[in-house]
Amino acid sequence: MTPEVISRQVPITPIVVTIVGRTEYAAPILAFTNDVYEVKGDISFTPEANQIYSVYGELGENYSAVWLEDESNHRVVGNKIEIHGSAKLGIFQK
Repeated sequence: MTPEVISRQVPITPIVVTIVGRTEYAAPILAFTNDVYEVKGDISFTPEANQIYSVYGELGENYSAVWLEDESNHRVVGNKIEIHGSAKLGIFQK
C-alpha cells in the first residue's frame, strides 16, 4: 500500500470536520483474521489563512486517538478524539 496525500481548501470560517482513524490492510481479507481498530469523531475549529492542517493518530489495544495538527507549530487543533481502552472492532463491524 502506498499512502496518498489528500488535500482540500476550506473556508476561513468556523467549521466542523469528521476524522476517522482505522486499521487498513493491503488485502481486505486480512481484516477478518487480524485486529482492526477504529476511532472517529467531530472536531470544531476555525481554520487560519494559508495554514496547513494534518490528521494524526495512534491506534492500539489500550489507547486510540485521532487529531488535527497545525503543521507550522505542531499544535493540536480543537480536541483529540480519544478512546481509553480497546477500540477493536467486532467481526461484523469490520
